Amino acid sequence: MMRVLHVIESLGPGGIETTFLNVLRAWRDAPAWATHDVLSWSGGALEGAYQQAADAVILAAEPEAWEPVVLAPYDVIHFTFERCACRMLPFAVSRSRAAVVYGKGYDMGGMFRRDGFAWQPDESLMWGADRVTFTTASLAARFVAPQNRSTVLGKAAAVQRFAALEPPDLATPRRIVCVANLHARKRLGDLVQAVARLRTEFHDLSVRFVGADDGYEACRLGALVAELDIVAACEIVGRRADVAADLAASRIFALPSGCEGVPTAMLEAMAAARPVVMTDVGDVRSAVTDGVEGYVVAAGDVGALANRLRTLLADPALAREMGLAGRRRAMGHDVVAVASRLRSVLEQATGRRAA
Repeated sequence: MMRVLHVIESLGPGGIETTFLNVLRAWRDAPAWATHDVLSWSGGALEGAYQQAADAVILAAEPEAWEPVVLAPYDVIHFTFERCACRMLPFAVSRSRAAVVYGKGYDMGGMFRRDGFAWQPDESLMWGADRVTFTTASLAARFVAPQNRSTVLGKAAAVQRFAALEPPDLATPRRIVCVANLHARKRLGDLVQAVARLRTEFHDLSVRFVGADDGYEACRLGALVAELDIVAACEIVGRRADVAADLAASRIFALPSGCEGVPTAMLEAMAAARPVVMTDVGDVRSAVTDGVEGYVVAAGDVGALANRLRTLLADPALAREMGLAGRRRAMGHDVVAVASRLRSVLEQATGRRAA
């Protein structure tokens, strides 16, 4: 049986952290083929769930703590986060006998790059690894990576249980839900402003924000809500372990973020048959076609955001049609299939190192 060490930045709630937790759970529920240890720089709200899904969870932030772990007799070391890879992968390649797999979930360096500067510092890590994985083909196209050692996995999400939710109808509250960690880069204030504009037409409209606060953003959003006089229409409910009830009680999912890869919450909302209104960032368009499963607008364009939400609120039949289209597309991201592809990559990496 293979021994695999998976390296992740933290066990706090986040896109990569939640995605990989779902992958571990899929492996746990299938016949055993490997042991899975998780090395994380820090703990967080998902630590208990990781302890249940993995064989061991190791917290080690400093080199004197993680170097002995990396040198343990693993068959594969799998890096799931680029900051971890930048710091630890060269050590693993040069000192460990394990095969090394580098997983690219999104392009952190490119998220804020607008000047066309193409050089990618972590391409050298890709060439040093035995295998490289990418979430989407469009993400892979941004890098000069070893083609014969690169695999596009697809974004994984535990979508099956959300597919059991009933599509929204006229009895569903006229509510927009946003599931995201509360952080300035999510531009949640844009959604607050859009809702304030729409309240003049839809007097019973409300918005619910679900996600962990970074310590500042909830306060800032609360002040904006008060300034726009829509306190009664806005809920900031904090992090929830299960967002199914929040999706079931809403008609539309919206995320006005300025920085994303392929959001897990978006795929969950699509599986729940909720039409989505997203911003054109990261690899959102790999899962959403504008005008089919919902709408894609430019980040920061509050007017366009409000207009697309207005269209869905005014036409429940269209919203239902888009929601059902989203459900069909979300099924292609089922975590079981992606976990199976990742297993193949890990096994191929050990074969390459043995050769």
